[in-house]
Formats: sequence, C-alpha cells, structure tokens
Amino acid sequence: MTWQPISKDALEREIENQLRDLSVDELAYFEKIRVPLHRVAIHRRDVTEEVFIVAKFEGRIVFYDDVEDGFEIAVLNSEGVIEEYGCSQFSLQHIVNQLCK
Repeated sequence: MTWQPISKDALEREIENQLRDLSVDELAYFEKIRVPLHRVAIHRRDVTEEVFIVAKFEGRIVFYDDVEDGFEIAVLNSEGVIEEYGCSQFSLQHIVNQLCK
C-alpha cells in the first residue's frame, strides 16, 4: 500500500476521537488554542510537503504529522514554513499537557 497524506475529514475524525480522552480542563484549554484546520508547508529532507495546523499558542503551532501519525509542536519560519520539528507521535492529550504547563 502506498502512503497517502491524511485528508481533512480523516483528521477531523481523529481529533474528535482524541477529544474524548481529554479531561474537562484539558478540553477547555484546547478549545482556547484550537484553530480551523489549514495546511502549511513542512520541509522534510529534500522535499516540501504540507501538514495541517490544529492549534496556535504563544508563537508556536500544533500540527498533525501524518508521516509519524501524531501531533507535534513547532515554530513557523519567517516564510510560514515548518523547518524544525520532532518526530514524535504525541496524542492530543500529551500536547495539551505540554503546552499548559
């Protein structure tokens, strides 16, 4: 099977599934930083691809890395591109708890 980028609909379903795992406080926090899903460029080795941003917080973004199948935190460069990021497979709950500390 050939890898395909996640669709907006599939990511919306994934987010809704993971929201069920959040506590009331975690959900309230996420709703404060959540943004409408939109694509942004990401540099992966020698290729530029796109990922979806799901939240913004104090100059950082939360995006879904469909290669790693998880959420990640990054900063956009001056051109609005993700250049530096981890290769984690964080759940939305893990990300929320990292950001609200």
